Amino acid sequence: MKFIGQHEETIFVSEILPEQRHIFDKEFRKGLCIIWNRGNPAHFNIDKQSIKIETDNIIFITEYHQIENFCFEKLNLIQFNRHFYCLENHDDDIGCKGMLFYGASDIPKIAIPIERKEQFNFIWESFLMEIKERDNFTLDILQTLLKRFLILSIRVYKNNNLNLPVDNSSLALIREFNYLVEKNFKTLHKVSEYASLLNKSPKTLSNLFTQHIDKTPLQIINDRKMLEAKRMLTFTTAPIQEIASEMNFNDLQAFSHFFKTREGVSPSQYRENTSSKAEA
Repeated sequence: MKFIGQHEETIFVSEILPEQRHIFDKEFRKGLCIIWNRGNPAHFNIDKQSIKIETDNIIFITEYHQIENFCFEKLNLIQFNRHFYCLENHDDDIGCKGMLFYGASDIPKIAIPIERKEQFNFIWESFLMEIKERDNFTLDILQTLLKRFLILSIRVYKNNNLNLPVDNSSLALIREFNYLVEKNFKTLHKVSEYASLLNKSPKTLSNLFTQHIDKTPLQIINDRKMLEAKRMLTFTTAPIQEIASEMNFNDLQAFSHFFKTREGVSPSQYRENTSSKAEA
């Protein structure tokens, strides 16, 4: 079911079965998406990465993720656009920017604990009831329900990731770094550049990530650059020289060296390999 407000505020809320997969394909490209697996373990191929989603697990993806194929029994899908709820403008209320969404290269996932399942179910059923009302209060109530769903998801995410810092200032710094990488990875390649934007020293960032995250700040930057390079090589026909230029490498050789060091093959070979697999 879809709700569209007077100013194009759009949210799509529906249970999806395999025979309705065309709905999933149609709605996915329009904004941020929450995928809750309600059936047997599901399998997705997102950005060439095989993702297994266990029962009552939820993943959070953006319009930039590339889903090539998927296999599932039953999903709950929530998709909303920026007009409906802008995470950047409401980050102080929820705190999911750079964590559930726009978190650099990883796909965030939570496992709903048994003790939280009733809460998630209640919000979901409230969504379905409210979206049928279609009166002057519907938009406000749907936005409130989405906010509650995201806050509850953040609480579970924090509990699922026990190494996250407890203090708000450290967690906020990690989230903001992730968000800045997502927005600037094509033009900013150095930890010092992000440290400057955050008014912190590179050493402060490195120490924080060493303590709480299993990747260094530089690894997060490079992983995001690699993800975009792979996307462009796989899903576009842009010349490799153009890809290197768009990602702000000095020349094709520098881009090729960066890519081959991490992937083991050159950009041209990677594109050839992915094309061959797609044809097979």
